[in-house]
Amino acid sequence: MHVVIVGNGVAGMEAALTVRALDPHAKVTLVSEESDHFFSRTALMWVASGQMSHRDIEPLERDAYPRRGLERLRARAVGVDVERSGLRLLGGETLSYDRLLIACGSRPRPGPWPGSDLRGVGHFVTLQDLEWYEAELHGGPSHAGGPPRADQHLAACPPDSPYRRREVAARTRGSLSQAPAVIGGGLIGIEAVEVAHARGLHPRFFIRDEWFWPMAIDAAEAGWITERMRAHGVHVHLEHEVERLEGDAHGNVARVVTDRGSYDADCAVIAIGVVPNTAWLSGSGVALDHGGGVIVDAQQRTNVPNVYAAGDCASVRWVTGAQRPEQLWYTGRDQGRVAARALLGDTGPRATYARPTWYNSAKLMDIEYTTVGLVNMQQPGEREWFFEERSDVRSTTRIVYTDAGVIGFNMLGRRWDHSVLAGFIDQGRSLTYALEHLHEAAFDTELVPPLVLPKERGPHPEFQAH
Repeated sequence: MHVVIVGNGVAGMEAALTVRALDPHAKVTLVSEESDHFFSRTALMWVASGQMSHRDIEPLERDAYPRRGLERLRARAVGVDVERSGLRLLGGETLSYDRLLIACGSRPRPGPWPGSDLRGVGHFVTLQDLEWYEAELHGGPSHAGGPPRADQHLAACPPDSPYRRREVAARTRGSLSQAPAVIGGGLIGIEAVEVAHARGLHPRFFIRDEWFWPMAIDAAEAGWITERMRAHGVHVHLEHEVERLEGDAHGNVARVVTDRGSYDADCAVIAIGVVPNTAWLSGSGVALDHGGGVIVDAQQRTNVPNVYAAGDCASVRWVTGAQRPEQLWYTGRDQGRVAARALLGDTGPRATYARPTWYNSAKLMDIEYTTVGLVNMQQPGEREWFFEERSDVRSTTRIVYTDAGVIGFNMLGRRWDHSVLAGFIDQGRSLTYALEHLHEAAFDTELVPPLVLPKERGPHPEFQAH
């Protein structure tokens, strides 16, 4: 059996490793043009800010493919012939398959404004985006110490490296970013902001909404994060609708123009989300949802026999009933494993994707963030319990609950064990139980003073319940 996997990210790599573990004789080919090696996409920020090297974010050894009998093909998929079971590659070659897994991930959502194609405008999603952003910020000092990361990386790059070409071009035109701008108020946006800050710069952060990241955090939580960003020298512009980007006489970005004014910018990161990287499937017969996600069932099967999908590009059924992609590292990993088992003919429970209780974590500037369950989902009968700690540690605790029990946690300022919080949800624990046992989810018990909650239990003005 020949299993062809389009994509070298976590979904594709986990699928390849699972196929190899279950079928030592299967031929497995991974097709991707992004990178030669599997890397942790969620750690790009740490490379760009100078705190980690490119090699540090590669979870596997460099010879992982040949050692495991996996074929790695650096190529771009441009189409699928489902009638003849062939994957078409750029350049005219067709790769025959017995089973095809589409795990091509997502791509940055392009800017809709005039000037989005100016030089010095880019994104921060792919490995190529990382190289571009490093080149744009090459003159900024690294807070990690030592020479700028771009200088170190440039010295190690081969002459034909795309990064070297971009870097040389940037230095030739005298690009030394001192006024970077980031457009888009989500996780990718704040990561791009943190990278510029780590270089000693003071970026402008343009957010169209009333507060930062409203789909995940509320106004009180966002107020604290915005306060910290501004304390670090970030110029946060809330409720600014970008109208266009303007360039100089040489075609380089020079300004960001919003409905409230014009702001100098010699580099602009567009961070308004991602979309499934599936344009190449147009006309193939593989069914896509309205946003371009590949529609799959619980076994990661598409509507086409022997074709599966997993990861950021796969449109799955959410617990809320919505059909759309889950663009998280761990869900991509889990879907890749399920798809591998399913395409090998496994019909057991491990070949069925059972979406776990949602969780995610991040560091927003210097503030720890943990979210678990249904938060900001407006579930029937939901109420919220909110408490802000201002003692030795500043933190906020927001618990979403119904009469049936707790359904979500949003936590800022402290590190929490998401598995314990998810357990409270999965077990249908009450708000009172969750509050009494919240200490069990504390992560840094030896280093951080314990969280002291009000003694009373249940909704009460002292709790700031709302």
